Amino acid sequence: MAELSAELVRLKVDVIVAGGGGAAIDAAKQATKTIPIVMPMAIDPVEQGFVTSLARPGGNVTGLATLAPEISGKQLDILREIVPKLSHVGVLDTSTNSANADC
Repeated sequence: MAELSAELVRLKVDVIVAGGGGAAIDAAKQATKTIPIVMPMAIDPVEQGFVTSLARPGGNVTGLATLAPEISGKQLDILREIVPKLSHVGVLDTSTNSANADC
């Protein structure tokens, strides 16, 4: 990943889309501080050190986060709008996933 990221920087691409998990995002972040990096999906980009916060990522990395505890409340609000009579919600996920610690 590091070698491929360095090649993209040498090619002077306009943007790097770093998918496929944390290794690609980390490699791209190490390769450049100026080319925008878009992560299509990261579990917890703050905990993984890719961004400073979800509200203000800082640096040159941005994108989507999934299962981030910071947005769990908002996800429930949206679900309530879709299903107004919602009264019980069950969440099924892997307990070893650090993003689930506060859920």
